[in-house]
Amino acid sequence: IAVSTNFLSSYDIKCSPEVKKQVQEAMGSYHDGVAVNCTNYFQRFRRSTHVTPKSYLSFIQGYKQIYSVKQAELNEQASRMQLGLEKLHEAGESVSVLSEELVVKEKELEVANQKAQHILEEVGLAHPPHLIQRIMDCVLILFQRRLDSVSQDPEKPVHIRPSWSESLKMMTESGFLNNLQNFNKDSINDEVVELMKPYFEAPDYNLETARRNCGNVAGLCSWTTAMANFYTINKEVLPLKANLAVQESRYNTAMTDLQKAEAELEEKNRELAIVQARYDAAMKEKQDLAASAEQCRRKMQTASSLISVLAGEKERWTDQSREFTAQMRRLVGDVLMATAFLSYAGPFNQEFRNLLMGEWQKEMKMRRIPYSDGLNLIEMLTDSATITEWNLQGLPNDELSIQNGIIVTKAPRYPLLIDPQGQGKIWVNNKEADNELQTTTLNHKYFRVHLED
Repeated sequence: IAVSTNFLSSYDIKCSPEVKKQVQEAMGSYHDGVAVNCTNYFQRFRRSTHVTPKSYLSFIQGYKQIYSVKQAELNEQASRMQLGLEKLHEAGESVSVLSEELVVKEKELEVANQKAQHILEEVGLAHPPHLIQRIMDCVLILFQRRLDSVSQDPEKPVHIRPSWSESLKMMTESGFLNNLQNFNKDSINDEVVELMKPYFEAPDYNLETARRNCGNVAGLCSWTTAMANFYTINKEVLPLKANLAVQESRYNTAMTDLQKAEAELEEKNRELAIVQARYDAAMKEKQDLAASAEQCRRKMQTASSLISVLAGEKERWTDQSREFTAQMRRLVGDVLMATAFLSYAGPFNQEFRNLLMGEWQKEMKMRRIPYSDGLNLIEMLTDSATITEWNLQGLPNDELSIQNGIIVTKAPRYPLLIDPQGQGKIWVNNKEADNELQTTTLNHKYFRVHLED
């Protein structure tokens, strides 16, 4: 006990001072108990085996090594589990933040929709006044687009029914405002002007009334009349050019009127460009906000789906995290059992190994040393992949052989294999084939050379 106390007093074990003291005393008791069982083993099976002070020192040193390894493994697993739980918590918080952000973005999108809709209403795309419809009929005539059949308007009996469906189709075309700005004035003829004349004669077809009832569309009212005036003036200017000397005075006057008409037309084109710019900006803002809201929605859906899928995992991880804490508390006894097995169980058969482990468990229970119920030393000291690899290398698959493989690979001292069937030799040769294993015998002529090399 004094020896184990000397080696373990300064070694950090996650347990109370009382449990640590019991572990130190249990080590001495284990050593003495194995010595007694060596005698019993000889009496029963006539196989001699011994324990020495060196065995006890190896037992203590092996305890420290295995405890450090298993403690590091548990800490790493617990850290990964805690990191996973933190990520799930962060995902939950992200969903809350994204939900709030999505509400804000949807409100901004609604404002942008209303803004774009307001501009559309200004240019007459939603429930337009009757005057706007008639103005757009004149625009259709100028562009020589199809008009509906002439019939009396039931809402305004003094007027012809407007061709609003065709006007709406024309306005929703992508290049509508651009076509207005670049309208080919030379395409106007007598028939076009004649068709627009009844619209111009209406008492409300003027700039003041249009401004009062139609907002920015009033510019189109002036634009249509300006086009008709341009044609009338231009029609007079063309013959005057052929007789410039005679009609110079009239020509100059007509040119002045033409310039005024063109200036008025330019002004209306600028007004149309302003409306186009406002509409384009509103639509871009709407599209940007819609894209941002959709991106936010996708992020939230992805995070929500992840949380939903991992809901069961979160509960399992939480339980596993608690289990790691309990395993850390029981590690002091589990490692004591495992190290005792590696240090002392090798020479015994399966029956005596089970006997020793039963005695060791009773000793820990009596001393109130925490350990895992139903502890499986094979699962603790190795894994199924390693066992499968050993089997492929020639190690039998029974429990005793697997225990022997663990002792060979995990014990702190070099093993002596009693191998009458040669199974151990086959396994060791295959296992160490990549390490250029050197085999020899006592009667080999190069035995000494093999040892020295």
